Amino acid sequence: MQVILHAGDAREKIFQAVDEASNGEFEAAKILMGEANTELLKAHQAQTNTLQLEAEGINIPYSTLFSHAQDTLMTVKTEQNLIKQMIKLYKKLGEK
Repeated sequence: MQVILHAGDAREKIFQAVDEASNGEFEAAKILMGEANTELLKAHQAQTNTLQLEAEGINIPYSTLFSHAQDTLMTVKTEQNLIKQMIKLYKKLGEK
């Protein structure tokens, strides 16, 4: 399941990024957040591909795994937004 795979990879990079930021390594954090965003775009595209099939009238049977994938993607997107704010805070703290 490509959604879970890419969302999981994004989550790993997001939390590596906040670790880097907590150590004052903001350029490394920025690179990792960029890589995480790329993974999230891939996850989102995989989700969209499935949804488009259904929109085209192709019957997609209910899948608990697909529901889990969507939940994972939404959760990681939320984490991405929160970690962006945390990195901003680490930068402000580092300026003082």
